[in-house]
Amino acid sequence: MNIKEIEISKLKELKEKSMMLKDERQKGKITYKIWDIVVVVILAVLADCNEWEEIEDYAKDEKEFLKTFLKLTGGIPSAKTYERVISIIDSQELNKIFVDFIKEIQFMEDKTFKDIFSFDGKVDQGSARKKANITEEVKPLNVLNVYSDKLNMCIGQELIEEKTNEITGIPEIIKRLDLKGAICTWDALNTQKENIKAVISKKGDYCVALKRNHGNFYQDVEDYFDEDKLLLIQSGYEGGYLLTREKSHSGIITYEYYQTEDVKWYAEYKEWEGLKSIGLVKKTIEKADGSKVEEKRYYISSLLLNTAEFSNAIRKHWNVENKLHWQMDFTFKCDSNTTVNKKALYNLQIIKKFCLTILNEVKKIKNKSLKRIRKDISRNVEKETIEIFKILRNFKTTIIS
Repeated sequence: MNIKEIEISKLKELKEKSMMLKDERQKGKITYKIWDIVVVVILAVLADCNEWEEIEDYAKDEKEFLKTFLKLTGGIPSAKTYERVISIIDSQELNKIFVDFIKEIQFMEDKTFKDIFSFDGKVDQGSARKKANITEEVKPLNVLNVYSDKLNMCIGQELIEEKTNEITGIPEIIKRLDLKGAICTWDALNTQKENIKAVISKKGDYCVALKRNHGNFYQDVEDYFDEDKLLLIQSGYEGGYLLTREKSHSGIITYEYYQTEDVKWYAEYKEWEGLKSIGLVKKTIEKADGSKVEEKRYYISSLLLNTAEFSNAIRKHWNVENKLHWQMDFTFKCDSNTTVNKKALYNLQIIKKFCLTILNEVKKIKNKSLKRIRKDISRNVEKETIEIFKILRNFKTTIIS
């Protein structure tokens, strides 16, 4: 094996994994290999391509480089062909290949806390269409994502159909996840008894929000955490307390975390499977002019008393927004993609999430923004692509040393 083959060995491994994808197309009528399509789309996305037409242009421009590790049977497909073939791939198979690949190359830091699986939905507005004379209204792509704090990647997603919502999607996505050693978090909309039950049935934990949509349950918890109770918890008699402060552009923000295992006072506590603690986060913003803004958020959890773990789960929930959804829009322009074929756009999103994870790994070595790394690749595709996969091949060794 020569030097170049060693350098792109991880790239070839990605191709080999893509060859495991089922191809439902009619045999004898297949012009383009499915793994060629997938690998080209991945490399094009890494090289700052966000739309199907850009992917086609990339493949034409970089044909000679691509042929060094792909067959490119049938030549270069059109943008429509890329879109059509990507749309027929089994989404869960595609996701599994990507998660397995990242697990093999990623250096897993020894973190004190359990992994946090943050569930949250994202809508891509560009895929919507308004009703017109000859066309029906098309709602935008809506996807429920699960972000792993330890893997720093989206490990699962569920396409939310137009007539359903996130609540029905959570039990389905949980069926496919290994929840052992993980804490599931989501917003108050999804705090439903069936979702809680699904987590416990898969040996996972939860730390999830309560809001006024929970009616009497919310009101009872709010009443429970009166000032006298907060003083008792703060003193350590009836729970745990943790205080943190941070500076922001709006002033100084103080977070106070209160957690207690005292849940049996609530008459229906057994209906919330695995419920072991409840908590409150009190957020106070002290502005430069001396004024203060205070807000309180309430949580239920299967965790035993451990305010450090409780607070970590609450803070890390926002990674799904800050590290995934924001980057999907800012770096990959997902909100601007006008693809109407929901399955094609859904699978393209899965590819972009995978590329986001790769770029985040590379960023640890290159110390550049994700947008700059993508621009670098687009300006010198062969050199930078080889460099990227060389970094991934050596990543664990590089980080450890």
